[in-house]
Amino acid sequence: MGYLRYKLSEKISLIQETGVANFMRCNIWHIKGRDFDLVVDTGMGLDSLKQWVMQETSRPIKAIVTHSHFDHSGCLHEFDVRMGHQAESDILAQPTNQSTLFDGAWTRIGIIDPQQHPDYSAQSYSVKAAALTDYLDEGDVIDLGDAAYQVLHLPGHSPGSIGLWDRTNKVLFSGDALYDGELLDSLYHSDKQVYLQTLRRIESLGVEVFHAGHYPSFGSERMQHLITQYRNGNNSLGDIEKWYEESQGQMSNIFAEQDWSEYFNNS
Repeated sequence: MGYLRYKLSEKISLIQETGVANFMRCNIWHIKGRDFDLVVDTGMGLDSLKQWVMQETSRPIKAIVTHSHFDHSGCLHEFDVRMGHQAESDILAQPTNQSTLFDGAWTRIGIIDPQQHPDYSAQSYSVKAAALTDYLDEGDVIDLGDAAYQVLHLPGHSPGSIGLWDRTNKVLFSGDALYDGELLDSLYHSDKQVYLQTLRRIESLGVEVFHAGHYPSFGSERMQHLITQYRNGNNSLGDIEKWYEESQGQMSNIFAEQDWSEYFNNS
């Protein structure tokens, strides 16, 4: 119950909420540093994330939100240091179900396992207010003492989407700017033309490993395939309920754990 941790290395771990549908389950990244730790995205907030992470570290924690959607910002309020892009700061400070996208189809399809989260209700769920304490924008550098990440502004999916670029190791924490699944570009604050510009930029970076906001990590060859498919109109998610209905026959258990064996050893 609560969370699972998968270790990539002694410094980087993936944390995932249990009992959340595979296609909605946010990848929460815990990056350990010499001076402080980063938590990148915070899930839906069905259980306390900070309490769980604190079992693994005694260092201060800075939480970064790649964007304001409900599946990424649910536990942001738990952290004293909350960092993100100013373009979505108003949403985080005064969230509504509409502004964080927890409305419409997302409230009607089965994204939460009632056996694991019997107290969950789509009628009462909401994201708690979490005003940003620090703004992050293009070119900012987050220095952990033994590693540094450059902030990239990657709009299109949402206006304040950001990523963290480890230029030395050619690793990008890409949030929902790019992940190994059908991309969302028809949200109320999405911009398809800006999204295409962001994807062109991602192609030019020379990324070798993508740690994204959803689904397992992937490399440059898969990145090129995903972006090419999107350009050709074959990798975007339109009508959520129609997609969910059509997908039921392909997903035997939508709450099953994903296969991360290529990247992680379960700890």
